Amino acid sequence: MEGPSIVILAEEAKKFVGKCVMQSTGSTKLVDVTSFRGRTLTRIRTWGKHFLLCFDKDVIKIHFLMFGSYRIDEDKPGAPPRLCLRFPNGRISFYSCSIRMLDKSATQTYDWRVDLMSRAWDEQHVLQAVAHENNTELCDLLLDQNIFAGAGNIIKNEVLFRLGLHPERTLKSLAASSRQLLVGEMRRYSKQFYRWKKKYVLRKHWQMYGKKLCPNCGTKVVLKKTGKLDRRSFFCPICQPLRTGTGVSKSRR
Repeated sequence: MEGPSIVILAEEAKKFVGKCVMQSTGSTKLVDVTSFRGRTLTRIRTWGKHFLLCFDKDVIKIHFLMFGSYRIDEDKPGAPPRLCLRFPNGRISFYSCSIRMLDKSATQTYDWRVDLMSRAWDEQHVLQAVAHENNTELCDLLLDQNIFAGAGNIIKNEVLFRLGLHPERTLKSLAASSRQLLVGEMRRYSKQFYRWKKKYVLRKHWQMYGKKLCPNCGTKVVLKKTGKLDRRSFFCPICQPLRTGTGVSKSRR
C-alpha cells in the first residue's frame, strides 16, 4: 500500500477516534494486544506507508509491507488478523502486515517534510535531500522512504514514464531544473493517485505500470527488475531512453 492509500485508510477509520477499545485480539507477538482493552483511540496519523494508531503517548505503527491489507467491519475469509480492535461502533482488522510500537513519539520519529501526502511537505527540503544521491539510480531514489515517504512501485513507474526517464538513469545525469520537475511530479502524481483511488478509477489511469504496450508510441514495454532494491520497472525503451542528456521529456498527464 502506497502513501495515498494509507491516507484513505485513515479517513475510513476516523470514526473510531475518541472511542474506547472493547476488545483487542490478534496473532502478532511483538505487541501486547490485550493492553489496549479499555483504552481510547485519541488520534490517527499517517507518515508515508505507516499507519499510526495513537493511544495518548503509546502509538501502534502498522506497515503493510508488500501484501498487507485491512478490513473495517468485516472479516477477510480464511485469514486470521494480525491485530483486530473492536470499538462500540465497529472494528478494524489488519492482515499480513508488520505491527510495532513506536519507541518515541510520532513527532520525534518522523519528518513530515518528506511525506508526499502531508501538508508539511517541503519541496526545497526534499531537493536538498535528493542532492546527496548523485550516484543513485532513479528507480531506487524514488522508492527511498527517507526522501519520498509514501512512494511505491506504482508511483515510481508512472512518474518516470510521465517525464520520459529511464529507471536506470542516475540522478547526476539530470540538470538541476529536471531534478526539480521530478520532485514536483512525485508530489503531483501522489495527489492524483489519491483522487483517482477515492473514485475507484486508479487502474484506469495507469499509463505504464503493468502495461504491455506503450500508450504513447505502441512499443513493447520492457519489464525488468532494476536497481539495488531489485524492484519491477516497466518502461518504454523509445520514450524512456537510457541516454546521457540532462533534461526530461514533456510530462504525459
